[in-house]
Amino acid sequence: MTSPSGDAPATSAPVEVAAEAPASTVVWPDRTAFDVARVKAVAFDAYGTLFNFHNEEFLNAITVILSDQQIAVDDAEAFYKAWVELYGRASVWHEHWQNGRPDPNLTLNGPLPEWHSTWEIWRRQFGLVFEKFSVTGDAEAAANYVRAQLSEVHPYPDAYDTIEALGDRGYLLGLLSNADEDFLQSALSRGRLRFSVIQSSESLRAYKPHRAIFQALSSRFACAPDEILYVGDSANADMRGALNAGLRTAWVKRQTGDIDKYPEGVPAPDVTIDQLGDLLTILVPRP
Repeated sequence: MTSPSGDAPATSAPVEVAAEAPASTVVWPDRTAFDVARVKAVAFDAYGTLFNFHNEEFLNAITVILSDQQIAVDDAEAFYKAWVELYGRASVWHEHWQNGRPDPNLTLNGPLPEWHSTWEIWRRQFGLVFEKFSVTGDAEAAANYVRAQLSEVHPYPDAYDTIEALGDRGYLLGLLSNADEDFLQSALSRGRLRFSVIQSSESLRAYKPHRAIFQALSSRFACAPDEILYVGDSANADMRGALNAGLRTAWVKRQTGDIDKYPEGVPAPDVTIDQLGDLLTILVPRP
């Protein structure tokens, strides 16, 4: 699929990392004070950052799935929370998931696990949650519904204007998302969002927050990591991953509650914003 401008979006070959045994403690890279003048490129997460699809929208999708498949559960929200909690057992990190969380250093710096698609993660999650609630459901149909929703989701109201303005100010623009190419490219086309670099977990065969996926972004931009400002809503996948790889960070704090609170022990983001348009007060035109 081509971008609205007619240019083919840039993707990359799968990333490679050395299979070294990781330490159990994350050692965060040293950082200098944030200097906006060093920023040459701005890259964005997709869902929850550019596109209006987050916890509430996932809950709504699962409520529809339960209704369509005539699955009776006492509490749809509890079913959704269980689905979220089962992500670990369904994800590529399942072998390293203990006590509800993975080894933090493995997900950041360890050997890359065998890749499978986001759709496959959802299919496995639905299979597991159906089993947990002792109900019969079609896990493939459920995953297909979520994929369709993410294909058709709308950008946040300020997304298009912010991206266009940053391009006009001379910044390189990119997208880096834990997503499959089919639904991601569909959403980008519908939203008319244009980037010179588009990378997904599918194109890279790796998932955030791993260092390798951010290194691939830096390489594609031909920029040093600290010349890239990565903008995301997830404190864990976006901020933790980008900081670990040496990128500068802007946290879009859209949500509240325990599921989105900033993780302890992780360096603070360089910038915290409430909406994408706030970037225009921070990133002045490049010379």
